Amino acid sequence: MRILPIHLLLLSSLCLPAFAEPYFVHCYDFRCKTTMELRFDDAHWRQIRALFADGVNDSDAEKQAIREAVALMERISGELSGTHLDKGGNYPGSDIPRQMDCIDESTNTFQYLSALQELGLLKWHRVDLKQRRMVWFITHWTATIREIESGQIYAVDSWYRDNGELPYLQPLPDWMRKRDFPSAFNPELAAN
Repeated sequence: MRILPIHLLLLSSLCLPAFAEPYFVHCYDFRCKTTMELRFDDAHWRQIRALFADGVNDSDAEKQAIREAVALMERISGELSGTHLDKGGNYPGSDIPRQMDCIDESTNTFQYLSALQELGLLKWHRVDLKQRRMVWFITHWTATIREIESGQIYAVDSWYRDNGELPYLQPLPDWMRKRDFPSAFNPELAAN
């Protein structure tokens, strides 16, 4: 009996998973000097998906879900890679192994955001390009999202915070000018 090519395709499709979850090339040690492939398990993905379930009914709610998801994904990645002790900024943790600068942070956050988009969890935003600002001779990088309806781009900046804390969210033009992070997008700042 001769197996037709269509049968081979059908048989091979039964051996493949229906959907492969995204994986990450996590980077750390300043300027992505060290990289490690990370895969989240099903329980991790369920936690992440749950953040976008009920209650995310507009772009403002989705912005907060994005912040929570990035923080959670950073905690998971930190445990898997040993970067869980990362301190916000460059200098407070410069003597601790596996620390991250803004290049590491923005690269990892860009991958987290891309995974959220790939999984269809983003309804009101799309991932945009990483952005760089220069103030005098200091360069700083961030991941960004674009609000679909308005076209407004927002910085999603996790570099300032310790591992697993909520990243700051700010309209990109304000981020480029190094303005204070607004409590409108970062409600925890209103309590301080």
